This record gives sequence, C-alpha cells and structure tokens, in this order.
Amino acid sequence: MRRENRAATSPIGVVLMVGVVVILASSLAVYFWGVADEQTPAPQISVSHSLVEDDGEQTIAVTFDAGSAVQTDQLYVIGSKKLDIGGAPDSDAPATEAYASKREKFTESSGSNPPQVGIGETWEAAETVYLDPEGSVDGVTVSIYWNTQPVQGVNPGTVEGAEAYKIAEFTVSTAHD
Repeated sequence: MRRENRAATSPIGVVLMVGVVVILASSLAVYFWGVADEQTPAPQISVSHSLVEDDGEQTIAVTFDAGSAVQTDQLYVIGSKKLDIGGAPDSDAPATEAYASKREKFTESSGSNPPQVGIGETWEAAETVYLDPEGSVDGVTVSIYWNTQPVQGVNPGTVEGAEAYKIAEFTVSTAHD
C-alpha cells in the first residue's frame, strides 16, 4: 500500500471542528461580557421620611439611611404633586412650594448659589433633603431616581443618558394610628 494514497479526512475534520467551537465560544464570551460591562447597576439605598413644621404647614424630610453614597448631580425626585427640593425650613435655602415643579434636581440652585439641599456632591447616610409639595403633604407619593448621566439644565431639568432607575419610593400619610 502506498503512503501518498492515505486519506487525511479524519484529522482535518477534527481540527476544523475544534476551530469552529473555539471561534464560536470566543464570540459568545465577548458578546456576553460586553453586554455585562455596558449595564450600570443602580445604587441601592434606603431612605426614611418624616414631617417637619414649616410656617403652619408641613414639609417632608427625606433622610438617607443606608447604602453607598450617591452623586447628587445624578439624582432627581418626582412627586405625585409638584414639589420643591431644598434645605430645612429654617435654612438659607428652604424648600418652598412656590418653586415646585414636576421634577426636581438634587443640585437645584439659583444663579451662582450652591445647591439648595446643602449636602454636597454626594448624598450620604444621615443626610436629609426637604421636599415641599403644593398643598397638603398627605397622600403624596415621592419617587427618587438615579440617572446614568448628570441631570442637565434648570428644573425640571433634562434627563439624558442611557437609563434612569427608581431607587426609592414612599407615600406620605398624616393619619395617626
């Protein structure tokens, strides 16, 4: 029997099959790793709320209880009623329903003044922001959102970027047990 007439089909087939499997596995891995890298996980936080007196009315005090610090320029709040975000009622820049809008940036400020909430570049544990809705606070649902990009412009601001995530929500009740 002559050597040059021997078939080489079996070894070539195995090499080609292994090559196809390696290329397919590599392509799928790059795709799935790429998708995972593109997704930005929203911060996980816990907040509590209470009511504080404000010239015969009530203002909602929202306190950051737990979680990692969050960049304030990526936060905004929406209420079931228009509301204003700001500092405590006795501060230099209190929340005032006269300036309420459908969406409020945590970095709201007027002119060249610093943000009204007075908490700095991040919202951290034990820090409180104040919300003053139009009319009564009873029954107001408050939703706090984190956006993948900073909120631009003046209230209500423009939310840009890939996505926004609701990171906290609560409804205010003035009913006593």
